[in-house]
Amino acid sequence: MVLSLLKSMVTSSRSAATAEAEHTQKGQGAPRVFDFHGGIHPPEHKALSNRAPLVAAPLPREVVLPLSQHIGAPAQPLVEIGQRVKTGELIARAQGMISAPVHASITGVVTAIEPRQIPHVSGLEDLCIVIEREGEIDEWARLEAWRDWRQQEAQDLIQRLQDAGVVGQGGAGFPSAVKARVRERHAIDTLILNAAECEPYITADDLTMRTHPEALIEGLEILASLIGPECILIGIEDNKPEAVIALEQAIRARRADKRLPPLDSRLEVVVVPTRYPSGGEKQLIKLLTDREVPSRGLPADVGVVVHNPGTVRAVQRAVCFGEPMISRVVTLTGEALQHPHNVEARLGTSIADLLRLAAPAPTGIARLVMGGPMMGFTLESDALPIIKTTNCLLASSPESLPAPAVEQPCIRCGMCEQACPAELLPQQLYWFSKAREFDKAELYNLADCIECGACSYVCPSQIPLVQYYRFAKGEIRSAQHEARKSERARHRFEFKQARMAREEAEKEAKRQQRAQAAQKSAAARADASAAADTTSASAAPATTAAAASQPAPATDIKAFKTARAAANIALKKAEKALKAAQDGGESSESDIAKLEANVTAAKAKLASAESALKAASEASESAAPAADLKALKTARAAANIAVKKAEKALKTAQDSGEDDISALETSVTDARARLAKAEAEADLKAASEASESAAPAAASASATGAAADLKALKTARAAANIAVKKAEKALKTAQDSGEGDISALETSVTEAKARLAKAEDDLKAATDAAGAAQGTDKGPVASAAAGSAQTADIGAAGSSANAAAPAAAAPSADIKALKTARAAANIAVKKAEKALARASESGEGDIEDLQTLLATAQENLRAAEVRLNSAQAGSTEAPPAAKGAGELIPEAPKPAAGSVGRGSMASNVTLSQAEIEASRAENLAKRHKQVSIAVKAAEAAHRKAEAALSEADDENRQRLATKVDRTRRNLEHARESLAEVQALVDAQ
Repeated sequence: MVLSLLKSMVTSSRSAATAEAEHTQKGQGAPRVFDFHGGIHPPEHKALSNRAPLVAAPLPREVVLPLSQHIGAPAQPLVEIGQRVKTGELIARAQGMISAPVHASITGVVTAIEPRQIPHVSGLEDLCIVIEREGEIDEWARLEAWRDWRQQEAQDLIQRLQDAGVVGQGGAGFPSAVKARVRERHAIDTLILNAAECEPYITADDLTMRTHPEALIEGLEILASLIGPECILIGIEDNKPEAVIALEQAIRARRADKRLPPLDSRLEVVVVPTRYPSGGEKQLIKLLTDREVPSRGLPADVGVVVHNPGTVRAVQRAVCFGEPMISRVVTLTGEALQHPHNVEARLGTSIADLLRLAAPAPTGIARLVMGGPMMGFTLESDALPIIKTTNCLLASSPESLPAPAVEQPCIRCGMCEQACPAELLPQQLYWFSKAREFDKAELYNLADCIECGACSYVCPSQIPLVQYYRFAKGEIRSAQHEARKSERARHRFEFKQARMAREEAEKEAKRQQRAQAAQKSAAARADASAAADTTSASAAPATTAAAASQPAPATDIKAFKTARAAANIALKKAEKALKAAQDGGESSESDIAKLEANVTAAKAKLASAESALKAASEASESAAPAADLKALKTARAAANIAVKKAEKALKTAQDSGEDDISALETSVTDARARLAKAEAEADLKAASEASESAAPAAASASATGAAADLKALKTARAAANIAVKKAEKALKTAQDSGEGDISALETSVTEAKARLAKAEDDLKAATDAAGAAQGTDKGPVASAAAGSAQTADIGAAGSSANAAAPAAAAPSADIKALKTARAAANIAVKKAEKALARASESGEGDIEDLQTLLATAQENLRAAEVRLNSAQAGSTEAPPAAKGAGELIPEAPKPAAGSVGRGSMASNVTLSQAEIEASRAENLAKRHKQVSIAVKAAEAAHRKAEAALSEADDENRQRLATKVDRTRRNLEHARESLAEVQALVDAQ
């Protein structure tokens, strides 16, 4: 019996909807109305509250304003306890692109900024600003009113929506300013005003359209000027005849007003049949345009933007009157209220105060629901504030909303499938969710469920299907989050392994280099002894004596520092003993005098130790730059680690919803500022040392060293240029955040620019000197040097043939294996580059993890090349064998100083200077091309992520907001890398 009634109800709803649509299509000039799958006809109960006019609620004595009244990042407080604020004054600013500011809804004094329970399905607490009203004053702090808004630029209008804190009032509170930029990424031809309001009991939009139709029409014009649609459709159910009449009259009056320009878009009121959930975004689009939003897609994907009447009116108030979003229309309804009606209440007003305006019944409220009976949630207390997304307070009696019935086994009737407006298979999703087979539920498009409750409403077994779906979605999100964490951990481990392998390869290469150097040195000493050269014999002891006589300033300074630390500890102990004796009052005057003498002696020792340390430091200043640069690099590495730890702590807090997120964000900002400062100082020091070491070389006119000197000066200029950019970026970050030592950063920018100017002057002087040297010092000196070098090399080769014989070449099998390893590493690099490019173009996948994977592959490739170069060097640089008795094959000329192979790890490979420069230029050009491609891909991924976020549904917005932030960081990192590579290219 029940089953037949339910089937007849769904069938009659479909037939009635189809008949009504056909009747509407036959109307004279009426636009066509289409149909969507499923839907139900629950009791409306709208007559309870739509008979009374819309009234303004009295000003509350106190308001509680949560900082998360919207989707995205919470706002950041700007006020302090005890501060007086005016109505409409900004009290919390938006953080990030997907966020919205919060304004004071009354004039008064801030009494608290603390966590309080908020009206949310989780029942958790959030940071709130509490304001107590100051008498009967309502002093406003409005923005500039733009009655002639058509004269304003589109970007100014969008910024006004952002400054006014306008968010969607019909859903999850998505910032309207972000939605207004949708045509930057999509072609929009239709703007829809969602006035269906299909949820039972709720009449807030109905009363808004009856009371303020002219404001809605003007608000639609403002949004149309930003979006640029071809037509504007107002979709409204046929159970709101008064609202339909009011809107049509307002449209006729607007078209008849000759003082205003004609409408740019076609504006129509489209009456649709009453059926739940026709007010769903995708369902209304299907009704009005016959377009289907794709699975996991957004309305913008089919050229449509949808807004709510409350949101449109807030847009009009913000632009035309400069009023921030501080109030909204709320329906007070339910069988437990004696005077249900609609009120326009200030945000933050207590729910208990609003319910008192509707006169609760003496029997009390059995169940208090925020929202409607189909998609709302139960509140455990009325001591909660209303927020920007509160559209209805439903106070029900036990008869109207009874307790849920006992769940019975599924009878596989198929009623849920017939009622589902998303054309899903609720029964299958129920089985998969109950059995925790979440992968199968995803395959059946669980993410497309809008949680309207139609399936639960028609289920004869009283199964709470929507609860199962919400549980499955939550588990899927948790599993995806854990998978991402595990993947990041795996990449970190692989990167660590690659780094350890690279370090081991470097150590092995250095050991081989030292062994070869020792062999060559032994051969040289044997040659010198055999030749019995007096000059050489006398020069060797002198060199040894000079080397032995060099002091060890680092060791001496360390000893002085140890002595100073010991003296400081002794002083503290003496002062502590003296203070204890004075406080105790039991010691004699002689004991106290002795302790005072000990303190004086300890101070003298400390002063002596500090003087000795200062003298030693001044004496070793000539050797200090390397140590200073090393300390700066260590400080930069520590600051980088601190930034990563702070970002990890912030992400953990955001994912868990615990801890003080604002404090963690502040710590992240401070850590980034310290890192930027450390990088600027390190780069400045490196540029300074490079410039100082290269400056003497600029004055040299030697033909053999001119190219190396110019290269060093170019490198110094590039390093100084990078230091300037990093210092300017650190200063800009500090200025934007208002944190950090701005004066010190400005000083570092000035010093960096001075270093850059000096490096450019040195480079110019060296270039002029090299040009002059080419005409004066080219012939005899170079020939003599070349002849002497060749003679020395031949002599060394002749005398060391037998001494270097043990240094045999690496076996060909080992070299072949090393070449195979290098080829495999090269293939891994190419695969990682392709994966990163695909992820950047599609916007899917974790780009940061792929970048880490690419860096790991590149480290492996470098390590393989080091091992191969070392093996080849050992094979090709073996001592020459004798042709005959005393006849030697001349050894190839050695490269000039500074000529190395691929990096310092393979410096034992003999290459010409031209080959080295060509290799460097080729590698630098390849790197520049890769980084440029990465920047373009990162920009495309960031734009795609922003587009997806601007039209995301409720359950995906948090994930997409995280993705937008990640793509933004990837883009910034790519741009910084491109700037650094470009500086090196300029220096080349």
